Amino acid sequence: MGFSVHDSYVDAKTFERDYSLSARTFFLWIAEGKLTAYKPCKRKTLVKRSDVEKILEASRAGADLDKIVDEAVREVTGDAHSK
Repeated sequence: MGFSVHDSYVDAKTFERDYSLSARTFFLWIAEGKLTAYKPCKRKTLVKRSDVEKILEASRAGADLDKIVDEAVREVTGDAHSK
């Protein structure tokens, strides 16, 4: 895959700064296959910003879904005080 002028890429340092996540998470997500790494040179690893944001959005959506399910279960069981 080549680079496109329409895509924005981030390195580990930018990932840490922009998303308040560690460089360890950056490389872990690459190792797990969640992010595709692009290596324009030997000592530089980049990922697409849009791919990072998709992961973060899915994470937020999952947290919201868990909350909705918990609330629905409490309504059905009549247990308004449990979490």
